Amino acid sequence: MQSVPAAAHPPTALHPGADIDYDMVEYSSPDLILPSSVPSTATPTTTATAPPSHRFLMKAENQSIPLCFDVTGNVRLKLLHSPSRELFVNGELDSVADGGFTKIVIHVKPDLYIDIDVNEIIVRDGQTLTHHTGEEQITAGSVTVIKRNKEVDVATGDIRIVILLHERHGEKFLWPVLRRRPSDNKAEGILALKPAVYEEVQTPPFRLQINGQEVDVGRSDAVDYSIARAPKRGCWLVSADAALQRPLHDFIV
Repeated sequence: MQSVPAAAHPPTALHPGADIDYDMVEYSSPDLILPSSVPSTATPTTTATAPPSHRFLMKAENQSIPLCFDVTGNVRLKLLHSPSRELFVNGELDSVADGGFTKIVIHVKPDLYIDIDVNEIIVRDGQTLTHHTGEEQITAGSVTVIKRNKEVDVATGDIRIVILLHERHGEKFLWPVLRRRPSDNKAEGILALKPAVYEEVQTPPFRLQINGQEVDVGRSDAVDYSIARAPKRGCWLVSADAALQRPLHDFIV
């Protein structure tokens, strides 16, 4: 463990390169004047890269097939907010399709921050900053963090979150799982969502009734990253808003 002072890094400004100009070329002779010839300007072609898509599974109550939905882009999601514990847990999605989270940030009360990525854990407790890379137990305020080889166990009060480390196509990423919910049942965020309640109303085409609202769905599959071996499961693919029963942007921070 190494203590170092926190430092601020100024942002780097990026400036576009200068435009490329092509000169007009003119050929002439005493007897014949040829028309001017302007070489065609080659416009560099840019291939638009589609933003990465991440698929989430949502358990269903009294149904064997879960729901699944996609979140597009490497956005930051509100994973858990417990007002009684003054706990905020946010996750930054990576830029790899069908990947997971590149960083999980835990904020407890005014001045305790715990940043977890695939390589290390950074704890900022007031003015003290510490880096942890090995397998160890870390105690900061009311939070206990246990770093193991393939997971990080985080506990505070009656809340327990396990952050699994996965690897896909050579890229490592994190996936948080809420193992123990806060007892006051007032938590918010994607991890705090209760199992979906739905029933099939039409097949085919497939339609489900979710909380009294009929939505179009399709059969698909998703990798269950909440389990260490990450099995693939069949699911009903719905829009994020339908699965969450509220706009997705309510979960983006």
